[in-house]
Amino acid sequence: MLGDEVRVAQEAGQAAGAAAEFRRGADRRRRPTPMFSRYVLWGGRRRHVRRTEEREGAFVDVHSAGIFVIVVGIVALNLLDAWFTLLFLSHGGQELNPIVQLLLESEWHPWPFVGMKTFGIGVACMFLAMARNFQAARLGLWAVFLGYTCLLGWHLYLLASLADAE
Repeated sequence: MLGDEVRVAQEAGQAAGAAAEFRRGADRRRRPTPMFSRYVLWGGRRRHVRRTEEREGAFVDVHSAGIFVIVVGIVALNLLDAWFTLLFLSHGGQELNPIVQLLLESEWHPWPFVGMKTFGIGVACMFLAMARNFQAARLGLWAVFLGYTCLLGWHLYLLASLADAE
């Protein structure tokens, strides 16, 4: 009886070896998932790193809802910052960033400013979200989110001061 089980296991191993001969391309598991791959834009399958010891510094194809919420929050806070900036400039405020000042002085005002501001933070958030398994990227996402939250508080303070002045 035991001999039959060994024979069946050997036949299964041979069948698996024969099936491996028909694979196309190199075994994708021999190298880590790259940061940029075709799966980034067209969907992937890797949601988590299986082994805990490999989690730090690994890339995945599919990101969690939590990352999505943080990134959308950052982009929304960025748009609020742009809106408040334009509001305060229309009430006599002054832009201190010379690059932003050049964008604001363009003939298509305010769209180059809003577009570049949104594009810049979008690219930064995309990079940090893709590198979410790196501690620096996680800290970066939270630092940007908290920074924009503090900036929103500052804008609300200025808005209250503006309302008191009128």
